[in-house]
Amino acid sequence: MQLMQQIEKMDTMSIKSKSKGKWFDLVLANVIAIMFVLLGFFIPVLSFALAFIVLSYMQVGVYGFVLKNYQGQSPDFESIFLPFGLILKTLCLKIIVLAGMLIWGLLLIVPGIIYGLNYSFAAFILFETPNLSCKEILAKSKQLTMGKKFQIFLMGLGMIALVCLAASVGVGLYYLFGLFMSVPTFLTVLLIAVPAIIMLVIVALPLFEIYLAGLYENAKSVPEEKPAKQNKATKKVSKS
Repeated sequence: MQLMQQIEKMDTMSIKSKSKGKWFDLVLANVIAIMFVLLGFFIPVLSFALAFIVLSYMQVGVYGFVLKNYQGQSPDFESIFLPFGLILKTLCLKIIVLAGMLIWGLLLIVPGIIYGLNYSFAAFILFETPNLSCKEILAKSKQLTMGKKFQIFLMGLGMIALVCLAASVGVGLYYLFGLFMSVPTFLTVLLIAVPAIIMLVIVALPLFEIYLAGLYENAKSVPEEKPAKQNKATKKVSKS
């Protein structure tokens, strides 16, 4: 209950106003990315590695597409596909973050989660400033997520809860059909997976991405306000 109350207190009005009329575009962008990732699995020998590379590459493009929509622009779907020269950088960022989460997660689960939350804005930063190095992108993301990690964590839990809720509907259908007939294994998988996938693609992913874009936009303005406050403080000291 507390989790849902926290999510309800989030800036949902801002999300609705920024994404109004563009939700279909956000959903379609995620569908395009997922399709390309799935295609990687059909390549012999390099299936998993290629899918991972495509996932790293497409995630940055989709996040950039969502960010442009949040900013009030109307980007083309071609903007999802970044210059191929950035493939290596997107892959390096993904490997560094996942490796850090794995290492810290082996020690304790919570530090691993916090480590991953530190770099929630890395894809946005890479999209806007592709000239930065991986080290600079990670450092900037860690700085911008200060004070916002708990909000990101709660929103992530909320999206997982939505997907689990949809999957539970499939489980209910499985038991309902099981009362009248024996349900084949493939049908059982479909009954559980299809509602969860639909919820993930149509609601969970777009909602999480547009919310994350909003947090990122708000976080970017914070460092610019600090020097002004410091200058005012120094002026008061000098006058006294």
